[in-house]
Amino acid sequence: MVDRVVVAVLGPGRLGETHVAALARLRETGVLVDGRKVDVEPALFGRNAERVAELAQRYGLHRTSTRLDELIDAPDVSVVDNCLSNNLHFEPLMRAIGNHKHVFAEKPLTIELHEAVQLLDAAKAAGVQHGVIQNMRFGAAPRKARELLEGGLAGRIFSANVLFGYMVPQTVLNRPTWFYKKDEAGGGIVEDMMAHFFDLLRTLVGPIESVHAVQGIAWSQRREPDGTPFGVEVEDLASVGIRFANGAVGNCFASWVRRKHEEVPTFQIDGEDGSLYFSLQRLWRQTQAETAKALFRYDARALQPETLDDWQSVEVERRDPFEVQLELFLQGVATGRPTPGLPTWEDAVVNQRLIQAAYRSVAERRDVRPDEIPLGAPVPAR
Repeated sequence: MVDRVVVAVLGPGRLGETHVAALARLRETGVLVDGRKVDVEPALFGRNAERVAELAQRYGLHRTSTRLDELIDAPDVSVVDNCLSNNLHFEPLMRAIGNHKHVFAEKPLTIELHEAVQLLDAAKAAGVQHGVIQNMRFGAAPRKARELLEGGLAGRIFSANVLFGYMVPQTVLNRPTWFYKKDEAGGGIVEDMMAHFFDLLRTLVGPIESVHAVQGIAWSQRREPDGTPFGVEVEDLASVGIRFANGAVGNCFASWVRRKHEEVPTFQIDGEDGSLYFSLQRLWRQTQAETAKALFRYDARALQPETLDDWQSVEVERRDPFEVQLELFLQGVATGRPTPGLPTWEDAVVNQRLIQAAYRSVAERRDVRPDEIPLGAPVPAR
């Protein structure tokens, strides 16, 4: 049992700030373990000194660095939390493991699947705790949905569907442009969003047996916020069909060129005994008995009302999902015993394997099972 945990966040970007904000709140409250308060101290690395100073002032950080290895090598740092771009995950995390730090990262764990496997093996060999952010698991509504599903509300599950998307204009103003560059991102919206959706659906519905994906690129050329053009190298919309091991089917549609009119993402899970419809913050349910009372009859000539009046709203506990997961991870670090049920690098490898299966499906135009994707390094072409 330790009295203090120092967490070094790597990267002052949008996601790095999200982690810093959550850790700053935990610094104020401490992490409670068996009625005992464990202090949390966030630190921040970033190469942009001005941005680092801005976040340090905003969140009251007392410790920052513009040298990557300084915090990773610091003897009193307990956890290294990597929020850098996808292509900068492997080496800093491997160095942290070599320094016997507990390790946490934004998803995906790495661009290359074999590197994710190497990181997992190294962390297990070093005996350090490892985690990957999966904030959707810890959203207010998904947490409650899991509880209801485990309680049997849906019974045997028939299907699960995900809808996600919003408009990113050709001049990219509302997300980092590195998401469109293969060397930095590894892939497009499949790499970015399916890491969330595969993970959440695996926890709510069950193991995924195979995937079948199609994808598209809206604009082959986009522009930086200052107007500088750049070539788009990855997909910005995709539909991924899913077959679960339990016989259920699913679909995830994700797009960065969609004009949204609802909370995103939204999820619907339909089963023999009932259904759930939810976003990250709101949840509705409908049992089979309630369905029977308002049985729908299709008439293509009639105007159909769009309403949730026949669904029952379910109360949820809203809290920052990043803070929830980080708190649980740090509790495990403080006690020396990983908190059960958290996403680990084993989950990250499974999700990354499914992502690679989706990309193979695009290339080969067929269903692909994750076990068709080798875990080792790809063999160079002769």
